[in-house]
Amino acid sequence: MNDLVLIKVDTNSNRFINYLVYHDIKYSSLKKDDISYTLIVKYEDYKKINRRYSSNIIKYYGVKYYKNILITHKYIIISFAIGLLLLLLLTNTIFDIQINTDDVELKNKIIRILKKYDIYVYKRKKSFNELEIIKEKILYDNDDILEWIEISNKGCKYIVNLTPKITSDKKEDDSLGDIIAQKEGVIKHIIVHSGTKVREENEYVKKGDILISGNILKNDEVINQVKAKGEVYAEVWYLVKVNIPFNYTDRVKTGKVVNHYYIELFNKKFTILGKYDSENTMNEKKLLVDKPYLKFKLYKEKKIEYDYKEFKLTQEEAYNEGLKRSEEYIKNTLSSDEYIISKNVLKKEVNSSKMYLEVFYKVYESIGVTSKIKEIEKEELNEEYSN
Repeated sequence: MNDLVLIKVDTNSNRFINYLVYHDIKYSSLKKDDISYTLIVKYEDYKKINRRYSSNIIKYYGVKYYKNILITHKYIIISFAIGLLLLLLLTNTIFDIQINTDDVELKNKIIRILKKYDIYVYKRKKSFNELEIIKEKILYDNDDILEWIEISNKGCKYIVNLTPKITSDKKEDDSLGDIIAQKEGVIKHIIVHSGTKVREENEYVKKGDILISGNILKNDEVINQVKAKGEVYAEVWYLVKVNIPFNYTDRVKTGKVVNHYYIELFNKKFTILGKYDSENTMNEKKLLVDKPYLKFKLYKEKKIEYDYKEFKLTQEEAYNEGLKRSEEYIKNTLSSDEYIISKNVLKKEVNSSKMYLEVFYKVYESIGVTSKIKEIEKEELNEEYSN
């Protein structure tokens, strides 16, 4: 069918049929009810009929059908097209580069190297083959600092994993210093790499006491000075106070996370991807694009969904929850080589609404920190030693 329309004519007179025949108007699907006719005719014939009888178009066919859709929904179609173009632009743009190394100097070098190959934030992403070629060039040109490098693409982010070349002449901070106690405790283990041990195991020390000295002694005289190096572990003590209500409501994450990308234009939000409306979300907003020559700002909003859950605890459950929370508090401050030696509940109070606990912890923890010492002139050292 080409430029046909389904129309409704506001008449039920038989003269309407005569009008069609007289004007040689071809039609199909003719139906009549008590007040009108419906039929399919050419669009040009519809205009003839409309001059004589009141009529309206119910449906378009052929090219006119698609033109009508475009005209009726033009704003939606334009918005969709703009959104699609922006989505294509955004999904092919680098918004973050994650370089997995703790070496700040090396990380800055890699950032500069990547920039040479047009890889930096808000630039177009490279194809897989382009990345492979760039990776080989980086390794070839920087074999003095890199053993291996891998550049992988995850969404709008590049993840750079690398292995630095180990060199034996790496400079260290050789400034003179002692290792002192950053808190009080009883020493349990001392490892000395350089310097002089001045405290023994099972000895009580206070905050600020010297544990490993940077002064090298002979016959109680300072004959040299170095930067003290070593590890000192001690038993230290904590008192953790916890209140646990028997009845409380808390937020519990559902596990659903939505990344919402939107444009802010003229103080209005226009969603690009991942719209999710809920009052029960914890939102983390990050500005991705904000350029003075652009009229809009691009944001990423991470929406973490949660539900409210009511907890009703018995005395035993409240007691165990209190111990759990106090232990988590201690563990969150410890590194992998530190641990809880023991715990002891010193106080337990119960009233109608909550339980109060005081828990005493003994913890095996590193307490040594470096503190600079005053450098003695070499002439003075030699003079002291010779005397």
